[in-house]
Amino acid sequence: MIRSPLDIARTTYRRSRALLEAHRERRFRTRLRFDPQAPELLLSPHWDDAVLDCWGLLTSERRVTVVNLFAGVPPRGRLAPWDAITGATDSAMRARERIAEDARALAGAGRTPVNLPFLDAQYRGAAPDPTLEEIDRALFAAAPSASRVHVTAGVGGHLDHLLARRYGRVLLRAGLPVTLYADLPYCVLHGWPHWVDGTEPDPHRNVDAFWLEFLKVVPELPGLRSAHVERLDDRAAAAKLAAMRCYETQFPGLDYGAGRLLSDPEIHRFEVCWELGLRR
Repeated sequence: MIRSPLDIARTTYRRSRALLEAHRERRFRTRLRFDPQAPELLLSPHWDDAVLDCWGLLTSERRVTVVNLFAGVPPRGRLAPWDAITGATDSAMRARERIAEDARALAGAGRTPVNLPFLDAQYRGAAPDPTLEEIDRALFAAAPSASRVHVTAGVGGHLDHLLARRYGRVLLRAGLPVTLYADLPYCVLHGWPHWVDGTEPDPHRNVDAFWLEFLKVVPELPGLRSAHVERLDDRAAAAKLAAMRCYETQFPGLDYGAGRLLSDPEIHRFEVCWELGLRR
C-alpha cells in the first residue's frame, strides 16, 4: 500500500508529539504527597463524571475528596457546541448552572466538590491544554496529599478524560496508588461486556475489543478482566439515578437512544475500575 504524503506527515506528527509528551512526563515531579492517612482524591474531569462513574465510592464511608479538574467558567458571550446541543444560549451561564447541579448531585452522597479553574476542552478552542505541572500545582493547592487517586480510564477518547488519565499515570510512577474508573456513557456505547453484567457472551459483540482500543496504551493496566466490578443494589441504583437527574441540563442529552441509556438500571447499576500497577 502506497501512503500519501499527508498520511506520512500525520504519522510523523503523532510520533513527535508522543515523544515530546514522554519527555515531559519523565521530567515531571509532582507536589502531591502520598499520605496513607489522607483522603482519597476522586478526580472528575467534568461536573458529572464522579456521580456517573463512582457512586459506590461516593456513598461509601471512605474519606474521599471530589475534585472537578476542568471546572472553569468561560467568558460570557460564547456558545460551545455541546452547550448548544443541550439548549444553552451562553456557555458562561450554562457552566454556572452545571456547577450548581453538581453541588446538588454530590450533596446526595454527602460530598462537596472542589472546582479547579481549568476550562473544559469545548471552551479551550485553539488554546493549549493545561500542562501536567499546571494541573498538579492547582490540585496541590486544594489537596496537598492523598492516600489514593482515582482518574478516568479514557474509554471513548474524550480529550479531558485522557488528560486526567495521563496525570494519574505520572502520579503512579511518583509512588501514589492510582485507580482507573470506566467512563459512562462512552464505555457502554456497545453495552457492558458480558463479564461485567453477567449476560451470555455474544460472538458478534466484543466489547473488550472496543475498550482495548483506548486502554492498550496503558501498560500499567494489569489486565482488562482484572477489574473490580461493583453492582449497586436496587436502592443504591435508584439513589444514583436520582443524583444523575440533578444534572437537569445534561441528563436528557446523555440519556439517549430507544432504551434511555443511563436510565436503564442494568446500565447505571454497574461501575468498573482497575488498580494500576507498575511493571517490573
